[in-house]
Amino acid sequence: MTCQSSPTRKSPVRRNSGGRVEQYCTAAIMTLLASVSLGAFDDPKDAIVKLEHAQAEAVVALDFETLERLYADDFRFTHGTGVVHGKTAWLESLRTGESIYVSREHEALEVEMHGDLAVSYGQLHIHSFFQGEERWFMARYVRVYVQRDEKWQLVSHRTVEQRNLR
Repeated sequence: MTCQSSPTRKSPVRRNSGGRVEQYCTAAIMTLLASVSLGAFDDPKDAIVKLEHAQAEAVVALDFETLERLYADDFRFTHGTGVVHGKTAWLESLRTGESIYVSREHEALEVEMHGDLAVSYGQLHIHSFFQGEERWFMARYVRVYVQRDEKWQLVSHRTVEQRNLR
C-alpha cells in the first residue's frame, strides 16, 4: 500500500471491499500528529488544516490511537441529528460499528486563529452506515481546537447543517 497524506488532495479516503483503507498509512498520520504537537509548522493554521484531514482519515480508518490523541478528554460532538457525544461515547460508536464511515471528503475548510484557540469551519461530503443504514450526506460544521501542553486538541465539533445527498 502506498502511504499518502496530503491535506490538499481532492480524493476522499475510502474503504475498499476488504475493509482496508486506500491512500492511508498509520505511520504518516502519526508522523503528522507528532509534527503538529512539536510545533513543526510555522503557521498554526497549517497545523489545524492538517489535523482536520488527519481526523477525517482516522475516522474512516478506525485509527483509534490517532483519535485518542487528537480528541481532548473534554471533547463534545454535537451531531446534525441533535445527539451529543463525549469523547468516550463517540469512539465507542465507532468501535462497535454503530457508525461506519466509508468516506469523508472535505469540500471547504477555513481556519481562524485566536492565540491558543483555533476555530475551523468546514463542509464534508460523507458516505456512511448508521445502524446498518447506508447514508450519503453533506455536513457543515464548526470545530474548536485548543493548544494544551504545546499540542493542538479538538475540544468541540458541532454540525450546523446536515443534508441528505441521496
